[in-house]
Amino acid sequence: MKKVVILCAVGLLAVMATACTKERTCRCAVLHEQTIRVIKIDKGTCEDLRYVLWDQDPVLYPDITDSVLCTDFDFESYEN
Repeated sequence: MKKVVILCAVGLLAVMATACTKERTCRCAVLHEQTIRVIKIDKGTCEDLRYVLWDQDPVLYPDITDSVLCTDFDFESYEN
């Protein structure tokens, strides 16, 4: 009986560990622009993203910060 409980506990921990490391593809709308950014994150949710730091040109425009509104909704599968 103890072996079954231990095996179930190990299996549950393995499932939890793989669920937490799922990579998500976020689609983010830049506020006050008609720009969509696709961002991949390793942890957290897309709704937690508020600002994105990026380099349009490393010399002329380094470290541009965009305010974004993000979702992980899969629009491509919804349309089909």
